[in-house]
Amino acid sequence: MQRQRETAIDLLRGLVMVIMVIDHTQEYQAGPGRGLVTDPMNLAVTPGIVYFWRILAHFCAPCFTLLMGMSAAISGASSGKLVRRGLVLLALEATVMNWAWTFNPLWHRYFFQVIGALGCAMIALAGARRFSASVVAGVGVALVAGHNLFDGVHFAAGTAGHWVWSLLHEKNLLALGGGFEVRTTYPIVPVVGLALCGYALAPLYTGRSRWVERLGGVACGAFVVLRATGVYGDPHGWDGSVASFFNVTKYPLSLQFVLMTVGPALLFLAWGRGWRQAQLEQLGRTAMFFYIGHLVLLHAAALGVAVGMGWPIDLAGRFGGIPEQMGFPVWATAPLAGLAIAVLYPWCRWYEPRRWRYL
Repeated sequence: MQRQRETAIDLLRGLVMVIMVIDHTQEYQAGPGRGLVTDPMNLAVTPGIVYFWRILAHFCAPCFTLLMGMSAAISGASSGKLVRRGLVLLALEATVMNWAWTFNPLWHRYFFQVIGALGCAMIALAGARRFSASVVAGVGVALVAGHNLFDGVHFAAGTAGHWVWSLLHEKNLLALGGGFEVRTTYPIVPVVGLALCGYALAPLYTGRSRWVERLGGVACGAFVVLRATGVYGDPHGWDGSVASFFNVTKYPLSLQFVLMTVGPALLFLAWGRGWRQAQLEQLGRTAMFFYIGHLVLLHAAALGVAVGMGWPIDLAGRFGGIPEQMGFPVWATAPLAGLAIAVLYPWCRWYEPRRWRYL
């Protein structure tokens, strides 16, 4: 299999990084409880532009996962390298990622989010190298498409089954003792499944990308059918409204959520071969560095504004230390996100030749 970079993969990864920055910038908008609204998918209380950006942000986690699997296969990374990368991602989630959100290493709640889930998926990819693409694809599709069969399965809080199930399938809050707890925001089963699908898809993409276009079209069509009929694939049905149609379950990634996001992503990959956009490709090649940097930059900037305006910050008592009354208007989201990207871009160029290639 070829080992050169596929520019369309870097391009798509860079594009979703930009969308992600806009989504995370919205965390610092004005409104009760600091966030603009409690549910950005509810058009009854959400400005249309906020709803639109949130819909676009849905593409981030599935695209990261799919592209990670494809890149692992295309690069020919060894099992040992994939395991090391997975362990590094898990370590980053437990330390740097949580600190970037809270700026308090002793904050009482830890979050097992997308970076941790990707770490588990990366380790699973190390095992996938032992099997044929068809076997890997079968397992991946089974995990992505089949896990919603178990949406009604629950275990009593505090039991071993509850812990295991929360990590695998169900978003929950788990007590760690000593007043600490962990939120399993991204259960790993569908994430691992989607990464395996990406791994199996790589030979098809590098060899016969026309099939990737067809798969993308099938995924989009399957989403429309499943969403409209409500027969399977998401625990929350469609009530007939536009907002409800796209309000599919993200935690964990439901089948309908994956179809809605991965379908267009596959079409982009198929149609985008040969497209070039140097700045987005740069962000795509340094995605992890950019991911950490944008969280720290946005958070630090928000605290700096609070201090400059004389508002008290409370890193021990409030999540992230952001004052209750602080926030910026909706119209400022895109310009502020653009400013953050402009600040980070030259650092990404500086970082790329210096990154630790041992991983």
